[in-house]
Amino acid sequence: MLSVSFLTAAPETLMVSLPELLARAEKNAALVKDFNALRRSAELKITQVETNRWLSSLELKVIGGVVPDAKIDTSVPVPYNVSGASDGKSFSNLGPFTRVEIEAVQPIFTFGKISGYAEMASHAPELASLENKKKLGEVRSLVKRAYYTLLLATDSSAILNEVQSKLNDASEKVEELLIKNADNVSEIDRLKIRVFLADVKNRALDADRGIKLSRSALSELSSLAGDWELDQKTLQAEKLADPNKADIISIALRAKPELNQLQQVIQVKKAEKKVVMSDYFPTIFAGGKIEYASAPGRTDVSNPFLKNDFNYFNMGVILGLKQDLGFHRTYNKVDAVSAEIERMSALFIQLEVKTRLDAERSFEEAVSAQEGIKINEDGFRAARSWLTSAGLSFNLGTSETKDVLESFAAYFKARADLIKSVYTLNLALTDLSQTIGVEVVDRLK
Repeated sequence: MLSVSFLTAAPETLMVSLPELLARAEKNAALVKDFNALRRSAELKITQVETNRWLSSLELKVIGGVVPDAKIDTSVPVPYNVSGASDGKSFSNLGPFTRVEIEAVQPIFTFGKISGYAEMASHAPELASLENKKKLGEVRSLVKRAYYTLLLATDSSAILNEVQSKLNDASEKVEELLIKNADNVSEIDRLKIRVFLADVKNRALDADRGIKLSRSALSELSSLAGDWELDQKTLQAEKLADPNKADIISIALRAKPELNQLQQVIQVKKAEKKVVMSDYFPTIFAGGKIEYASAPGRTDVSNPFLKNDFNYFNMGVILGLKQDLGFHRTYNKVDAVSAEIERMSALFIQLEVKTRLDAERSFEEAVSAQEGIKINEDGFRAARSWLTSAGLSFNLGTSETKDVLESFAAYFKARADLIKSVYTLNLALTDLSQTIGVEVVDRLK
């Protein structure tokens, strides 16, 4: 038997960078669908106002039914003039009845009602765009946090593996010295190493959990499937594009979506006030109406003093004026809208203050983290030298085990503090970007 085997190439691992993750997240199907719905809603508001400019009311009413047929016999005195009735009170049979009415109203002059509604609707697209910008900022912040957390957890796992390896080496050396009854070790040293190892293993579990959760978050936010890895293997400090605090605060006051949204809402309320104030004035309109009714089995009534509900055809055009005489109600409405405008103006000032303080806080945290990186780099170099020196002395039998363990603890803390300061800087820049509404990281612009 001849057998043929086919070798399939393993799928390549997708390497993704932070800019690629952000670009993927911005194209998330749910996010795009939400923005399209917002934009469509804004466009429909404008269309609705424009359609109301022409024939704001156009109605068609059609009714039909069955009524008794009746022929009027003029030779018989009323009320006994219905033909086909044996006693003057019954009808011979039933017949169809149809009525059609068309009414139309065209505003001519509204003293600002339509133009006010048009102005209100004109702000809808900008509000939709600002809402989308705000949501994009939130999504970008989530992606960057997950990205930096994944790198932090990966670096932490590498550090813990290194420390665990060194502790295992120290444990073997202690066991060797205990067998030789060396003077610089004791049974307590063995227990100390076991305690340190237990702590390191617990921290490794936390780091592993952080890796899994961060990868899951990035997969969901950026729509990643299959095997993928970050192109960056270790956590690196981001750089602030513009380190000038005054410029950062100025940008925040101009670009923050929430501030611009509130400005737009205030403009909408001012336009609404114009609409409400227009109720002080009348609405001038033209109207037209066409009426047609038919009941074939009934005699037409030509007497102008009698009402005919069954056979007629009427049409006409009128010029009208409509005025709301409840001026006290209009005054209260205007006063209520004015109060809302004043309240929103006060909220805008408060939000400006909060934005300024948040931008300054995030900026100072970033600056502090940058300084912290320099300090921790010096501390890490010292701890590394201490660890090397203590290890050599211990191997030579000239130092005690506690000195080595102390150097392990100092080395682990210094290295953890260093990557934590880098992580703090990157998160501070992430918060700063979201606070001011503009990307501040140089490589992500």
